[in-house]
Amino acid sequence: MRGFGYIVIEDRIVGFRANVLKVMIASPGDVTRERAIVTEEIHRWNDANSTARQLILLPVKWETHSTPQLGEHPQSIINRQLLDEADIVIGIFGTRVGTPTEEYVSGTVEEIKKHVAAGKTAKIYFSDVPVAPSTVDAEQYALVQTFREECQSTGLYATFDSLEGLRRDFSHHLDLEMNQPRYRWLSVPEDVSGNGRRDFSADAIRLLRAAASSDDGTIVLQITMDGHGLRAGDEEFMDGTARSKARWRAALEELENAGALEQVSEGIYQVAAAGYDIADEIDAQVHDTQQDSDAFMERQRSHVGALVESLHYTQRDLLRFLLLQGGEARINVVSSAATNQTGVDFSALYRPSVDNGLITRTEDLLHGQPTLRVNETLVPQLKALLFPRDEGHNAPLFKGL
Repeated sequence: MRGFGYIVIEDRIVGFRANVLKVMIASPGDVTRERAIVTEEIHRWNDANSTARQLILLPVKWETHSTPQLGEHPQSIINRQLLDEADIVIGIFGTRVGTPTEEYVSGTVEEIKKHVAAGKTAKIYFSDVPVAPSTVDAEQYALVQTFREECQSTGLYATFDSLEGLRRDFSHHLDLEMNQPRYRWLSVPEDVSGNGRRDFSADAIRLLRAAASSDDGTIVLQITMDGHGLRAGDEEFMDGTARSKARWRAALEELENAGALEQVSEGIYQVAAAGYDIADEIDAQVHDTQQDSDAFMERQRSHVGALVESLHYTQRDLLRFLLLQGGEARINVVSSAATNQTGVDFSALYRPSVDNGLITRTEDLLHGQPTLRVNETLVPQLKALLFPRDEGHNAPLFKGL
């Protein structure tokens, strides 16, 4: 889910660190314009929010993100190439349900059902736009209505009676969805560039920063009968092995070729003016990255604290129970655990935490019981907030807490 994003400002591409969520657009072939509208609105969200939120939504469609492959059913290939990696699925239906697959009434229905079974978000839209009766395949339309009735009994779907209505409603729904806590508080992404303006290896950066921060700005390469040594400031870089020698000689050569170092005598290298500029740029980037990360983590801690505070103490005890189980447990394990209360409504127990993104509920087809899993990005904050247990005179819901 992590990646490196970009925006275009006055014809310049500006990079920034960002999480990437893949949004798969699933539909039969009769809603081409609707697919385009959803894609446009995803890009609109990116334009307005991506830099501030450090989050990019990537529209994923079979026509742009699948590659040719033989040897399997086409839908199985699409599932592996697109669906398995998708974070959100947007399903759109007009008058057709699509081509049947080996297991389902259509590929689109298969994508939606498998995505939902994996505990992920699916948003479904049905068209009520008037169409000429002569263009409607009665059998296909009947299958659409059957699936629509099925969706009505298993969740909420949306309808639209015009293309502009779809644009307006989907835009609103997308904004609401992306304001959910599970998307607002994703971990700040790692700095995938790892360096300043130029493409240096991690070893070259480490060596350059050590030399630039020393008083004399020198790197000393020693070659003796006993072996090789490399020193910058107070730091030694070679450990006497052939592998270490090859590794750090390559880093030294990389910096010299880039003009960051100048050889002043045999085995003695001095940081050049360009090298100091690069080191300063890297130091500034590291500082800014740390500040961004610290600010993000502080906002996340505050937000998670408010969510935990809003829970009933028994719901906090469920979080404690899951954390003590390694962060996850099947619902039958939770419901069969020894408690100090009777008649516990376990659905009501976990639902607020699921809604707030503290827990995910995933169907477990192997064991036939859903799995409750603590949001792994929030585990450190939750452990700090929930342990040691301090619920006043309220006895723990689960024995042993």
